[in-house]
Amino acid sequence: MRLDQDRILTTHGGSLPRPPELLEQLWVEHDGEEVDLARLRRSISEAVASVVARQRAVGIDVVSDGEMSKVAFSTYVTRRFSGFGGQAKMSVGDLAEVPELIERILDPSAAAHVLLPACEGPIAAGDLDAVGRDIDNLKAALGAAGGGEAFIPAITPGHLTFSFPNRHYPSHDAYLEAAGVALRDEYRAIVDAGIDLQLDSPDLAMAGHCAVEGGDMPPLEQHIPRAIEVLNEATAELPPERMRLHVCWGSYVGPHHRDVELRRIVAEILKTRAGFLYIEAANPRHEHEWEVWEEVALPDDKCLIVGVVDPHTNHAWWRSGSSASPTSSGRSAWSPPPTAGSRRSQAPRRASRRLPG
Repeated sequence: MRLDQDRILTTHGGSLPRPPELLEQLWVEHDGEEVDLARLRRSISEAVASVVARQRAVGIDVVSDGEMSKVAFSTYVTRRFSGFGGQAKMSVGDLAEVPELIERILDPSAAAHVLLPACEGPIAAGDLDAVGRDIDNLKAALGAAGGGEAFIPAITPGHLTFSFPNRHYPSHDAYLEAAGVALRDEYRAIVDAGIDLQLDSPDLAMAGHCAVEGGDMPPLEQHIPRAIEVLNEATAELPPERMRLHVCWGSYVGPHHRDVELRRIVAEILKTRAGFLYIEAANPRHEHEWEVWEEVALPDDKCLIVGVVDPHTNHAWWRSGSSASPTSSGRSAWSPPPTAGSRRSQAPRRASRRLPG
């Protein structure tokens, strides 16, 4: 991923809306029902070509395939790797406090399909050609759109073990190690194809307020260092400048008042080998956290992809300078949004090396 001294480059988080007809086919495949593979693969190729062309048309510099071949950014591994089965449930801390919101934000047609499986056997590659098809589709779309830079997202070992509870390995650490080994080939294939690799790791923040029932996840403070260590092992042979680490607190539309603060986790996250950091920031809940970079020195070998647009709408607005965490009484240290003409925060006094997104 390149830097540009003359203008602001643009990119995004990776996943983009799938066309309805494609999504219907993906759900059928995801549910294990019989699907016309030739038709599905043709639909994926056409969707990738369309979404890449659209990104180019609106001025995105570093585009993705929109994850058109995946029903979701993380559950795709259960179709490409063996060892997963059964069913698990995730508990989301902030939504648990506003249950009336859950029915309003969940799409019943999608919720019926979104079931988290568990790891019930050894993780092994199943569909060895899947990432190759993703690469071929993206390259063909790039050629038709005039070339340029692109990336493909892939789940990290940490997020895999966070999302799908361990019911097979003797320990969480053994599970994490196995996930790192299993994902290594996918990472290598993307980078070897000349495409940048986005390492999707929401677990590094989400594990502070979300949990999957029946798992053996350690506390967040123990999980992050080990997850980063295993990820670094899995990407040890890949050039840092070709990797971007994405961290967020979950892309669901909730208040997010239970989100862990960035300053609590940033030191360990900075130990990643990835040269670019893409940390969610452009919403009322986390927009004040540019202040963290006033306190924490960005290493010379790291660059920030600065988010400036976020589709979330239901976040709690957080008062900068407050405790920025739930109070002991269980209530949140919220402050009402600023009135017209008021100012939420100042621009940073010292700019970090960055690639705004």
